[in-house]
Amino acid sequence: MEDTSKLTYVMGRLRNMLRKDDRYNAFSIYLSEIKRSPENNPFGDLETVAEMVDKIIDSEYMGSFSKVFDECEKIYGEMQALSGEEKQTVARAVFLRLLDKDGIYFSGLFSGQLYGCFSDPYLYLWTMTELLKIKGVERGFWTAVSAAVEARAFFTDERQFGAWLIYAGSRLAMAEDTGFAKNELLTDVRRSAGIYDVSEAGIAAAEESVRTVKKMLEEVRGDIEALTKRTESFSKLAEDCERDVKERALSEAAKLRQETSECSLKIKKAYEDILEGERRSLQFDRDKLLREIFDSADSKIRELKMVAESIRSSTAGELYRINTEASKAAERAAAMLQSGELKEIMEDLRKNEDLVEKIVRVENFSRQFDEEKTEGNAAVINRVIPGAMPQQTDGAVQVRAAAAVPVYENPVSELYGKQPDMSINFYLNEAVPFEERMAQLTQRKKTLESEGEIFHERFGDILTAVIEDSNPYLIGPSGCGKTYLIGQIAGMLGLECLDVGYINEEYDLIGFQTASGGYNYPAFYRAYKFGGIVFCDEFDNSNSRAAVKLNSFMAGGKEASYCFPNGERVKRHPNFRIIAAGNTAGSGADRNYSTREKIEESVAQRFTAMYVNYDNRLEGRILEKYPEWFGFACAFRQATDAYSRANDILAPGIFTTRDAASIKKYLDHNSFDNKSIMEYEFIETKETDHLAFLKNSMEKFYSENSEAAGRELFGIFAERVDRLIENGGIR
Repeated sequence: MEDTSKLTYVMGRLRNMLRKDDRYNAFSIYLSEIKRSPENNPFGDLETVAEMVDKIIDSEYMGSFSKVFDECEKIYGEMQALSGEEKQTVARAVFLRLLDKDGIYFSGLFSGQLYGCFSDPYLYLWTMTELLKIKGVERGFWTAVSAAVEARAFFTDERQFGAWLIYAGSRLAMAEDTGFAKNELLTDVRRSAGIYDVSEAGIAAAEESVRTVKKMLEEVRGDIEALTKRTESFSKLAEDCERDVKERALSEAAKLRQETSECSLKIKKAYEDILEGERRSLQFDRDKLLREIFDSADSKIRELKMVAESIRSSTAGELYRINTEASKAAERAAAMLQSGELKEIMEDLRKNEDLVEKIVRVENFSRQFDEEKTEGNAAVINRVIPGAMPQQTDGAVQVRAAAAVPVYENPVSELYGKQPDMSINFYLNEAVPFEERMAQLTQRKKTLESEGEIFHERFGDILTAVIEDSNPYLIGPSGCGKTYLIGQIAGMLGLECLDVGYINEEYDLIGFQTASGGYNYPAFYRAYKFGGIVFCDEFDNSNSRAAVKLNSFMAGGKEASYCFPNGERVKRHPNFRIIAAGNTAGSGADRNYSTREKIEESVAQRFTAMYVNYDNRLEGRILEKYPEWFGFACAFRQATDAYSRANDILAPGIFTTRDAASIKKYLDHNSFDNKSIMEYEFIETKETDHLAFLKNSMEKFYSENSEAAGRELFGIFAERVDRLIENGGIR
């Protein structure tokens, strides 16, 4: 950029600044004078002046600008004088760097004396930049400058001098007495250069110290010899003791083995006696139970036969009555046709449109007649055969299966209109000690585990949070088992779990009035009124404005209530709980979950964040029959973790608990072979560079762990990755 162009740009910027603050008028005057009289420009060229002014504006300096101009002219003159003609351009560049925001000049730490200690202006700039990074450097800076001027003569290497100056600045910044610290620094520098302050008195004192040390050394040697003799004596004693202890230990071990063998025989005999007694007891209990079951079954069969006979008799009577009523209805319909009433009505309708109302009454009469007939027949037949309807064929009534008649009333309204049972779930009842409730849940969990159920390592903490109504928000990567875990908790507590997904609009929670005047009852209403767990899955994908509505339901405690859009004020059920889950902590989208929303702070504060990661124990249990695949999966996950650390991102395509379940299914069903599973679960969707990194990391793992499982599967993986690399990533 030409000088005039740079100056024009800065002048334009100043005009914009003057609209906000008239302090910048000083800049305009200063630049105008230099532009008008270039021979009075202390900086030599307009570009330097323009860049200087631009940097002062960027610094947002609040002091006197006239003072800044004077000091800058002085500093520039000093730097040019100290730099010599061959380094004028370098000195100009360093001068402009001094004016950086939060730089050397605006920190008040520029010293022309210190600048003169460096022949390389850039080395001076680097040294000062490092000094500014030291906390509290301002306290001892000028003492450091004084020390540097004195110490400069002892350094031939400027870089070594700069490093020493940084060390001196950090030491003086922490020193209580900067003068004493300065003297120590200078003394160390002189000694490094071979200059020592030595006197005759000091030499004599040193000789005396040497004599004293020699005397002490002789005494120590005598002590060492005495200790050596005592050590030899103790060593012999220790050997004797060790030999005695070994003999006693062997003797006692032989006695213990003999006693253990005798005890083992006694325990085995007692165990066999107990086992035989229990076997006889179980045999007796089994025979007794079978007799009771057979007796009860005989009694129930007799009762059912009596009920069936009663139903058969009742059904025969009802069928006869229905047949009679149907015959009468047919005769009435035939009489109406023979009387010509309907024919006359139709002729009158052709003549006069006012008779439409009469036709409507006739149609209503016909519909009512049919409905009464159908309802009368269905009331009897459906008591015998649910879903069956009567049909007349040749004067006889036969039973045929019929589809359900549509009911136009709102069955949901009738269901949700009922008064809820406000009985509190035993495990949520705070009147019962927490330890007692948790003890029962722990026993149930152990029973399920003995039957093969697998629980996540965070199951207990999340279960506690649900019991304590802490609104847990489960944060974890996709496929780590969050949804399955929530289902386990609902089953453990005996509560219904309603998955409402992520919240897009408020009516997802509170419902809405329909166009016909009805009300759409959401699942959230059902749980709030009748009890249950509301599971907000993918919660971090919710509309943040709509999700704020949850605050109304997470506040107010046990006596809370809410007025829904249908006008009904519903009291919160004591068994109502909210659980949310998401892939992020609620701070917004990241590289792997790009559509996630930031969760509003008032909502986040009402949730208890609980991280749920992949649990190797779960995958180990899932792939228990396939240890080679589990070993390979562990090595693969270790490699993806290494990729995440190396690239400071969450690695895509990680191995999940869901993947473990899929692999088990393929292997159990023998549907995919190992190569296909490797392709679809571990190769597809991953970039070639990513796969190459994983291969190298796993190769290192298997070379360091020769006994690790999954080595043959890794061979399949490595071979496929090598082919992809050879083909340039073409699959």
